[in-house]
Amino acid sequence: QSAIIRTFALSFAASLRLTAWAAGPPGNGQAPRTQGAPKAGACSPATQVTQLAYNNVRAVIENGGNMWTRRGGSGRSGYEVPKTDDFSGANAIYAGGLWMGGLSSAGQLRLAAVLYRANGNDFWPGPLSTVDASVTPDICQTYDRFWITQRAEAETHLQWARCVNDPECDVTQLFPNGYSVPTAFLQWPAIGDVEAGQDLYIAPFFDADEDGQYNPYSGDYPDYGFEQTVEDCKNKQASDPVSLFGDYNIWWIFNDKGDVHTETQGLPIGLEVRAQAFAFSANNEINNMTFYNYTVINRGSQTLTNTYFGSFVDGDLGCSNDDFTGCDVRRGLGYIYNWDDVDEGCLGAVGYGGPAPPPPAIGVDFFEGPYQDADGVDNPGPA
Repeated sequence: QSAIIRTFALSFAASLRLTAWAAGPPGNGQAPRTQGAPKAGACSPATQVTQLAYNNVRAVIENGGNMWTRRGGSGRSGYEVPKTDDFSGANAIYAGGLWMGGLSSAGQLRLAAVLYRANGNDFWPGPLSTVDASVTPDICQTYDRFWITQRAEAETHLQWARCVNDPECDVTQLFPNGYSVPTAFLQWPAIGDVEAGQDLYIAPFFDADEDGQYNPYSGDYPDYGFEQTVEDCKNKQASDPVSLFGDYNIWWIFNDKGDVHTETQGLPIGLEVRAQAFAFSANNEINNMTFYNYTVINRGSQTLTNTYFGSFVDGDLGCSNDDFTGCDVRRGLGYIYNWDDVDEGCLGAVGYGGPAPPPPAIGVDFFEGPYQDADGVDNPGPA
């Protein structure tokens, strides 16, 4: 049997000068046990596309393991900062995606990764069976979507629920125009299909009445961690559920078992990935950043060794002909910058201009990496 869970988080910061690195909230996940050998499904490729455009960034998100490319005809970059209404400004990133791989007990390389999804797919929507890491086409189709919530809605819902359960609180006075549970809360995929082998709990939710079920009319809501204390955050373990982050949150779930890996030609792993893309609205550098959190669960029957997690980032900072890359080791920050003072347009892309303010740059930071195994051994490096 093998079930590992790894949660890691990314942030992307861009401005017309090199921005400072971003620290962000932690995330954790739940690690169920698995049995049996992984089986490939026959799912259709993921189709859904949305945008994270809550602050000063407009970022294209897809649910096939990739993001930041406007693939539907224009083939242009899809990470615009500062954002416009129609992607008519300069863009900073052309494409990105998850890369994960390792060696099986038999020494076989198992790999799930995407570049531009131009040649195939390695990821499909939906959760996997905890029994044999399988998924069916109907499950893939059901989860071929995003779930979008806002922190302010959750705060209002919590206020309503507390008032309803407080005999001294007048709901009509607190909500003179009435209160309706947000549609996003009613559609929230909190509970999995246990008969199909899925986890009982899928998307995070706060269980107000502690009955183990999800019912927004009873006060339950997508969990933004309002009830967590500082000590809870300090003592989080890899097996703890992951709360939602940000002021605006996009949540989705995907796997690498929906079909044959036609992007990398790699052998599947049996991964279930619970993803978040989120942003904050602020009056500082955070307004130029987006954040991503991934809870990665190995539903496969084998423990992988020599395992690597990474995020492929193809930066096109305005005109891509004059982009350089660098690394700030002290901050753990990778960055892309313009080599001269003026970023002209080229190849149909809009440039950032110049010479003032300073030439553009964008940073990529893993501000939380995978958890180490809780084996009591100080072994962060190779055995």
